[in-house]
Amino acid sequence: MILGRQLTARERRRSQHLYCAFNFVNGMSYMCLGESLLVLFAAQLGAPNAVVALLGAMQYIGYAMLPLGVRRTSRRGAAASQADFWIARNVAALITASAGPVWLFSPPAAWALLLLGALLFYGFRAAGCVLFTPLLGDVSTEEEAPGVIGTTTAFFNVSAVVTLAAITVATHRWHGREALAAIIVIGAMLGMGSSFFVRGMRETGAIRDAARAPLWHGMIQSFRNADLRRLVIAWFFLNLVVIMLVPISMLALKRGCGFDDGKALVCACAQFTGGIIASFACGPLCRRFGVRLVLVVSALGCATVPFAWLAFPASAGATGTALWAGLALFFWLGSLFYIIYNATNSAFLMVCPDKKDQVAGSIAANLLAGAGAGIAGSALGAWLVSRAVDWAPTLGAASFAVPLGPFRLYFLLLLPIVAAAAVASLRLRDHSIPQ
Repeated sequence: MILGRQLTARERRRSQHLYCAFNFVNGMSYMCLGESLLVLFAAQLGAPNAVVALLGAMQYIGYAMLPLGVRRTSRRGAAASQADFWIARNVAALITASAGPVWLFSPPAAWALLLLGALLFYGFRAAGCVLFTPLLGDVSTEEEAPGVIGTTTAFFNVSAVVTLAAITVATHRWHGREALAAIIVIGAMLGMGSSFFVRGMRETGAIRDAARAPLWHGMIQSFRNADLRRLVIAWFFLNLVVIMLVPISMLALKRGCGFDDGKALVCACAQFTGGIIASFACGPLCRRFGVRLVLVVSALGCATVPFAWLAFPASAGATGTALWAGLALFFWLGSLFYIIYNATNSAFLMVCPDKKDQVAGSIAANLLAGAGAGIAGSALGAWLVSRAVDWAPTLGAASFAVPLGPFRLYFLLLLPIVAAAAVASLRLRDHSIPQ
């Protein structure tokens, strides 16, 4: 609901609570049809590694649909626009579920349908979330914003872990692509229901008014801000690292270590548990040490992941040491992902504090750092994972001769990109957050 004035403290708290409720229900939904489950579904459909690499990049390529969200926001406001696109997003999820029965007739058609459904799913998500950061800035003060971003994300992760645990139990009893397709359908229904909460939020109307300004002119103007330019470059490389690390890590568990769906989902639970802790910790960390240092350390943390895979037990199945190693690694991956996600969004609000500039600035940043990284990651990731399969047997090292070997090589090949992310983060100018 657009009030056309500044929100009172009570109205801000109500909107913040509604967004927390939205994230809580949406966390349940997303775990039923999000990245981890889609990777497992693709594996059940026999999709090649390159297809899975493309699948992981779709959530960033989907940022190309951001302008649709701006147009809708200019008519309905940020909250109502997000609710509308959330319905469309979860309808698109049903397309991915339909890949299951199509596989019976044509596996390549099923893979294409999975990619199409994922593209629309993430595209409508991007259109709905295009002004997520400005919206949270609209319903919170500058002092409240980092904590609100972290808390809402933590609500998402809490429900995600509980839901993943339930899915893990379910997959022990019901196996195969039919079970995963049914879980996706349940997630789509929950996602449609979550839109009820965000639709009830109050907002000032400043975002709607800003969305009515000429978009392309505003995007060009926003890049006169040197701090935003530096942030976008760092954001691009950090997103590129995440795109190329997380989905293939899940595939490495499946095809490199022989984990079944249930045990792979237990590791996904650890990933989102790490996300819960990181989301609560990110605001205080940014306030104490500054966003720049948090992002630099996060980039350096990503550099440890290839070496963790190099030391990862390559035993068949998911017993003993391999399972514990998977839990620890995915906890670390989840912590890194959500610290980067929260810190970059907090940084955007600091380098672009004027609400009139936030709409165009948010679109420009997400198109370049989101869609741009998605396109680059889809091409580079698919090429690297295919080349790693060819190169690993020629290296003559025992570490690369096992089924996990090509994945180990793939992750090591990502180190130059991780280094670029660290250097780009170092170039950011630090901004202090009010205590």
